Amino acid sequence: MPGPKKPVTPEDIIRLTFVSNPSISPEGDKVAYLATKADEKENTYRSGIWLAEEDSYRPLTGGPYDRCPAWSPDGEIIAFSRTVNSNQRKRHYIAIVSPKGGEPQVLHESVSPATSIKWSSQGSMIGYLSRKPTRREWKPYSERDVLEIDRIPVWFDSEGWVFDRYWGLTVISYPGGEVLLEKGGVNYNIVDFDFAPDDNTIVYAVSTDMKKPFIHKLVLWDLASGREKTLIEGLTIAAVAFDPRGRYIAVKANDRKRGLFSHYKIFVYDLNSEEVVCLTCDLDLNTLNTVNSDARGPSCLRGMYWDDNGHLYYGVHNAGRMVVMKSRPLGEAETVLDPSSATVDDFSISRGGDTIAYVKMGPTSPPDIYIYRDDNEYRLTDHNAWFAESRSLAEPVRLQVQSPLGGSIDAWILLPPDAGECRGCLPWILYIHGGPKTSYGYAFMHEFQMLASQGFAVIYSNPRGSDGYSEEFADLRGRYGVDDYSELMKVVDEALSDFPQLDPQRGGVTGGSYGGYMTNVIVTKTRRFKAAVTQRSCSNWISFYGESDIGWYFAPELISAQEPWRDLKKYVDFSPLFSVEKIETPLLIIHSTEDFRCPLSGAIQLFTALKLKGVETRLLVFPGENHNLSRSGTPKRRVGRLRAIASWFKEHLGSQQRG
Repeated sequence: MPGPKKPVTPEDIIRLTFVSNPSISPEGDKVAYLATKADEKENTYRSGIWLAEEDSYRPLTGGPYDRCPAWSPDGEIIAFSRTVNSNQRKRHYIAIVSPKGGEPQVLHESVSPATSIKWSSQGSMIGYLSRKPTRREWKPYSERDVLEIDRIPVWFDSEGWVFDRYWGLTVISYPGGEVLLEKGGVNYNIVDFDFAPDDNTIVYAVSTDMKKPFIHKLVLWDLASGREKTLIEGLTIAAVAFDPRGRYIAVKANDRKRGLFSHYKIFVYDLNSEEVVCLTCDLDLNTLNTVNSDARGPSCLRGMYWDDNGHLYYGVHNAGRMVVMKSRPLGEAETVLDPSSATVDDFSISRGGDTIAYVKMGPTSPPDIYIYRDDNEYRLTDHNAWFAESRSLAEPVRLQVQSPLGGSIDAWILLPPDAGECRGCLPWILYIHGGPKTSYGYAFMHEFQMLASQGFAVIYSNPRGSDGYSEEFADLRGRYGVDDYSELMKVVDEALSDFPQLDPQRGGVTGGSYGGYMTNVIVTKTRRFKAAVTQRSCSNWISFYGESDIGWYFAPELISAQEPWRDLKKYVDFSPLFSVEKIETPLLIIHSTEDFRCPLSGAIQLFTALKLKGVETRLLVFPGENHNLSRSGTPKRRVGRLRAIASWFKEHLGSQQRG
């Protein structure tokens, strides 16, 4: 008999297996995927390629750092990216392994980790993307006496210094592994690519302006003659894919009609007519997966595939969950796979389109591998079944909140599993997502379950600016910290009204990135919260503009401003740092030294100002971590962060009161 279920602990996050990158075989009978586990002793993660079939799953490679499994067209070989430590340096390879097993073989050495690995249609070539140095005599930054920089961005979050490295395409032969083709260079960063069915042509997307790295061109490259033709300009492109007949090129792209808040849509370029058709514009939904989860593993899949029958499959973000849809080049979109109260986190399709392999997760179920065939779902793996079987979990309750700005807002509340019907017995936390153009919803959030197990009710929502709804709803330009603030406060009002278990006097607020910024904004506008935790946040748009890896184009658009030297008042007005006199709420500030998205300086400025003002505050800085500490930070520091948040809120909000 199983024993009583245990509460979710901070340590559980590093006991999970992060299942990702479900790459299905051409015939649809096998799924190669990535399984990533924490190595607590070494304080790192180990990832290997696994193989799942209908009745079993097993490891194919032992890692320790394997990624991006990609099937050969005949289904006989899996190519993948491998990184190994050699003589205190990391070396990077394209390796291959048979799905039948055996030792992997190194095919080719790359200068940095490879991503977007793709086979040519005939199986004679393999292409991949990687960072490449701009000069032959390049050496590691730590070994240089001085860094001579003449390009922006100088650094990029999770990568470090990048000013003299670009994203390039390499094509190697199979089985020889010799380099056949290379493309890319200074101010010529390759975003994605695909082979034409005849292997004579490559289509790629490229960024050519360092000041506007989000503007791309779609280029057709004839390999025999070397001639190139630009097909489309002015889009922000995430993925490209040739159809099996070679007539159409699918493009997942943002047309920038609402700037950074525009949805990524599915376009199809007809090589015969040279016309472009948008397949998803009428949906008015994003095709990127921006549903938040802290249990997601790495993936190289692009989420857009043709089957042999001329259907194009892609994901669509609909109100907090990802569904799979398909279209013909001139046809209407239809939903193929909708997991209802769960989300399709990543997927691929078989050659015939009759089988979909996907990672599914839900609010109480961490990720595992599933397939969908003949209108039926089959679970292939149980990596994380232990979690639901052994942990006491909270089921989210959905709220429909009427916005003061019109329309409704999706919101949810998690009550502690043993909350019962008490009145005013629960401290509660408003948790605000990052982005802002991401969402909460039906993905797994370990942190929410951990906080509920600690006796906190957790309120989370998708206010204006969130993804998963219309572009108009997402477009928060110039209203940042204004419209979203009013809706967040309305969510809190509704939760307190609908759930008498919540003590109105014991509320906290927290969030990361945009959620951290909103936490900063909130404590300058209201004293209704007894404590706050701001994480990886921006407090000063002026310093963010010049320091962040995206600052010079992200900040002006968000606050509808020109450069700070031309529009200083707007930067000041939108920066919580300059309203610090209004802050009285005890504030824990969490940041990382290598956060190049929202640089550490903003956290230190806010901390210093609060200390001088005499507000209770504490600054936690995690050395060596980046903007993704909560999602991919080293195991010990991820646990340490969770403990710190729970401890701060217990100290200031108290514990769940028992009746």
